[in-house]
Amino acid sequence: MAVSPTPSPVSSIARQLLPASLAFLLLLLLRQSGLTERLNLFVYDLALHLRPAPSGASTPVRIVGIDEQDLARYGSPLPDRWLAEAVDRLDRLGAAAIGLDLFRAQPVGVGWRRLQHMAATNPRLVSVFFDLDGLKAIPGTPPHRQAAADLYTDPHDGVLRRDVLQIARGPQAFPVSLPARLLQLAQGRLDPRHPDRTIPLPPSTLTVGAGGYLPHAGVSAPSVRQRMLAFHEPGSFPTLPLRDLLRDPISPATVRQLRGRIVLIGVVAPSSRDTFPVPFSPWRSDQRRFQLPGVEIHAHRVAALLTFARGHHQGIQPVSASVNLLLLALAMAAGVAVGEGIRSLRRSLALASAGAVCGVVLATGALALGFWFDTLPLFAFALFAIAGWVRRASQQQLRGLLLEQQTQQARTMFARFVSRPVAEALLDPADPHAPSHQLRYVTVLTSDLRGFSLLSADHEPAVVLRLLNQYLDGMFEVVESFGGTIDEVLGDAILVLFGAPFPRADHAEAAVACALRMQLALEELNHRNRVDGLPELAMGIGLCSGEVMAGTIGSGRRAKYAVVGAAVNLATSIEALTVGGQVFAAASTIQRVSVDLQLETLQPLPMKGSPEPLQLFSVRAIGAPHHLVLPPPPAAPLPLGHPLPVEVALMEGKSRLEPWLPARITHWGGGQALLSLPVDSLSPFTNLVLRFRESDSLAYAKVCGAAEGGVGIVFTFLPECLREPAPTARPLELAPWVRPPDADRSPSTSA
Repeated sequence: MAVSPTPSPVSSIARQLLPASLAFLLLLLLRQSGLTERLNLFVYDLALHLRPAPSGASTPVRIVGIDEQDLARYGSPLPDRWLAEAVDRLDRLGAAAIGLDLFRAQPVGVGWRRLQHMAATNPRLVSVFFDLDGLKAIPGTPPHRQAAADLYTDPHDGVLRRDVLQIARGPQAFPVSLPARLLQLAQGRLDPRHPDRTIPLPPSTLTVGAGGYLPHAGVSAPSVRQRMLAFHEPGSFPTLPLRDLLRDPISPATVRQLRGRIVLIGVVAPSSRDTFPVPFSPWRSDQRRFQLPGVEIHAHRVAALLTFARGHHQGIQPVSASVNLLLLALAMAAGVAVGEGIRSLRRSLALASAGAVCGVVLATGALALGFWFDTLPLFAFALFAIAGWVRRASQQQLRGLLLEQQTQQARTMFARFVSRPVAEALLDPADPHAPSHQLRYVTVLTSDLRGFSLLSADHEPAVVLRLLNQYLDGMFEVVESFGGTIDEVLGDAILVLFGAPFPRADHAEAAVACALRMQLALEELNHRNRVDGLPELAMGIGLCSGEVMAGTIGSGRRAKYAVVGAAVNLATSIEALTVGGQVFAAASTIQRVSVDLQLETLQPLPMKGSPEPLQLFSVRAIGAPHHLVLPPPPAAPLPLGHPLPVEVALMEGKSRLEPWLPARITHWGGGQALLSLPVDSLSPFTNLVLRFRESDSLAYAKVCGAAEGGVGIVFTFLPECLREPAPTARPLELAPWVRPPDADRSPSTSA
């Protein structure tokens, strides 16, 4: 047996590092595919939804919303006269700052001159522009009262999570955002000469790769000053419809609500499509898809700046990329330690599970405290722990590979000498405490070639071996297809079991079908033999069912799987009565077949091992689902012009009995003959040997019945020199199908 060469140190090191390398590669693929980023964003949105958020009513931010009723009353888009009137009233009510979140670079209806004059002169009014769309502020608005109203959604899913505070573009910075400018006005910190010195902007916390964003996600850059938007409770900012502000007289409640407040004017009507999905959207179902209008998002931005100005932290803060990298390295090291450092696999699995649970708990606790980490370290811990287990398993597998190869080779060789079910029963017993011998009810099939010993004497050993191997290969294939167990092969004789070593309910049916298919397979083999110039073969098959003891028989030095019982001996005796192409079965087998059969009843015969004469049947066909029919028997022999003188002797087993008796063959053809003997009668199935006087050749035959003028015989072996073309067979009608007999009555027959 060949042994694999010892691997080189380089290949050994490469094999040891391969699982960890694959884990690292898979980790990179997860990262680059964006799956972890999507999971991170999902976790962030869920945490923001579950965290309690302060109410917008507790802030000095108010909204004058232009809803669907306002658009229906005043017109869509809203004319400038009503915007100017709203700004004028807010100014007279004493609003601290007014943010006009509407594009008005061009006139809409009447009143644009008044609105333009207010934008140029009202110190509390902020006019917005949209840098992304190139939309300008109201003409005449001083630069220190212009503000950018752009909102930035995440490119992955279009959800608004970030508050972009400032973008540096060359030597000049991006103009101040609307929330920052409103806060300057409200706190009185806006200096028209130096408007950008007192901008209340918090530090940028969303740097490249911070939180759960990928470094290449396109949401952060060194030139961008931004943070995660700290939301208040959505829908909690007091919102006043425009019509209430324009109503005469203005109610005292409206005056109290707006005086000294930061007021944003914008459209809240869904038809304006100025709405944005936010982290709360997937879990809010009060609308078709929960979205916030742009003016309310600006209210959240202003409220977040106010909270920062008071020295408080609100919302969930993303940790820096360096912290995420440190956590990733620690998680990888922990995974390697758990997967490689703990010898017991069960303890390693338990510790890895506990570590994963702890990681999830820590990540959840961090989110509850307001810190957003990347979830990639959790995957890294699991992958590197699995890599350690795989490496250990592969190393253990390599150690046992040689032993496994040796065992497999032994199994393969063992399966060549015994049937596969026997090999499985002996090598892999289902119950190691089960007894070595078991009582089984089986059907035994025995087959044997007719005249094979004489055929072997007339041909070269190579030809005989080729014939035998082709024959056995074809028969083994048929037996295996029907689930039979080949228990013994003695030269050209085969002993097959159905129902052992594994029990089966249809053992008799499978055995009958297998026997018929074996005869048909031999016909196909003989056709190939005729083409190849090889002699044809003839086979007889016997079947018998009964109880047997099945198990291992032998000693400690040598043993085999075998069955012992009367059914085995009876099947062999039944097979000895057959000639080529016949299948004989005992009544014990026929009674247990539940499908249609075509049978010919044979006369009961006394047999050794049976207390009474044994009823036998010749099986010609089996019905559905098998549909197997043997070829019709040859036609009756034809009369000879001149009787052929021969000498006949009886056979007992393989021995010839003296003396030679003179006889004559009066009819011959189709492998049969009518023999005239000087004796009164011969028992059916008696074996004879015939010596032809002219050629001194020997032929073997079996008595098949009595006939007028002699006895009918069937040749079981004829030498080549005596073979003549058989006469053309006359068509015979097959008997109709009959149901197999019940066990309590004699079987029905058909001729």
